[in-house]
Amino acid sequence: MTKPKNAESQATSASASSRELDPRQAPSFYIKRIASELTRLAEAGLRPLGVGMGSLPVLTALKTGQASTQAELARLLHVEQPSMAQTLARLERDGLIKRVPHPAHRRIQLIELTPEAHAILPRSKHVLLEGNEAALRGFSEDERQQLLAFVKRIHSNLADGSQDG
Repeated sequence: MTKPKNAESQATSASASSRELDPRQAPSFYIKRIASELTRLAEAGLRPLGVGMGSLPVLTALKTGQASTQAELARLLHVEQPSMAQTLARLERDGLIKRVPHPAHRRIQLIELTPEAHAILPRSKHVLLEGNEAALRGFSEDERQQLLAFVKRIHSNLADGSQDG
């Protein structure tokens, strides 16, 4: 004959069970929703500037000198070459980048920002900062720093576990 569980044990078991089944109890549920909402806000703010969230990392990498060729951009941003080629074609069509021959390697083209891109980037940064400010409205500076530390730790935990490729 089994002993009946006490009420506290049953409540703890039920609580753990519901937590396992309810995705709203997982940080990833809210992280995904926050990311989606920030992306929506950013896209709405960037649309009048003629850029989107997908092109900002490319433009920023070119501006900071982290990359200057299609291959370097693809590696840096962890995307496939065909996807990067499409992104660069759109940016070139929109007058935000230009391709110039590499001085030492005939088969390589360097990618440079146009004056239009240089003008858009500061305004784009402002749009992204506005989204962050909206998300963190009501947070103290200490809370902001604590949240940032937690999010960085989550990212580090996941990035460290995905170093196999």
